[in-house]
Amino acid sequence: MAEARNTVQAGILWMILSTAFLAGGNSLVRQIATELHPFQISFLANLIMLVFVWPQLRSEAGLPDRREKRRLYAIMTAVGCVSNLTWFYALAHVPLAKATAMTFAAPIIVTALAGVLLGESVSRSRWAAVLVGFVGVMVISRPGFVALDAGTIALMISTLSMASSYLISKRLTQIESTSRIVAVTTLIPVVTGLIPAVLYWRTPSFDIMLFLVVMAVAMFVGRLTLFLALRNAPASTVMPFDFARLPFIALFAWLAYQEIPDRWALVGAAIVMGATVFIFQDEHRKRRQVPL
Repeated sequence: MAEARNTVQAGILWMILSTAFLAGGNSLVRQIATELHPFQISFLANLIMLVFVWPQLRSEAGLPDRREKRRLYAIMTAVGCVSNLTWFYALAHVPLAKATAMTFAAPIIVTALAGVLLGESVSRSRWAAVLVGFVGVMVISRPGFVALDAGTIALMISTLSMASSYLISKRLTQIESTSRIVAVTTLIPVVTGLIPAVLYWRTPSFDIMLFLVVMAVAMFVGRLTLFLALRNAPASTVMPFDFARLPFIALFAWLAYQEIPDRWALVGAAIVMGATVFIFQDEHRKRRQVPL
């Protein structure tokens, strides 16, 4: 049991590290979007990341040999295409802190569906926390009070797609190697994003290419550590720590763009954070009750 606890703690640490790198990568999209369309940014960033995972793809060429893997990768291809394009579009048009706060709905959705789709135990108290988290998301988006522009709609679609991707990724970590998953999930947006990128193509300047490389490296490390977190601990345990992206992204947005989150984003994020912290404390209490 002690070994299991250490594994869960490792998963939590990987998740926090993932949020830091992903926040850093995402914060650069706004700068790059001054020159390139979000669809082109998504394509080029993943194309650069493909360099890091290409040996893994070459060493294990061809489709996975198991039917379930093929089905999961096919679903992830569709979900990944929608998630990448809408997310990069939202980052270019929505304040960074608000965009990040809205995506907190993804771990809330994962926690809610983990019991149904993954067979993980989700108590009544966790369901209550999920509902509270949903209220927080509504405070951030304020439907009916604030006009839903294209960026916000893209953000909502991206959040739902992210949650679906997390659930698929969790299942894949049980039947597939982490390096292989990272490789395939990097290849997917390159293939599916080629046509949208060509439609909006502009040759990037040298400075923008440097930003793209830095962003791609940060996102690659963030994606790798995310899968390591999911491999080491239950999805319903590590995903609540996704809220750590907010302080990271708020810091980066303030330093780079002098963006300050509005009060509704902060209030909504605080509600969602409270729900996720409760989920973590509930999980921690259950682990302490398990005898060594």
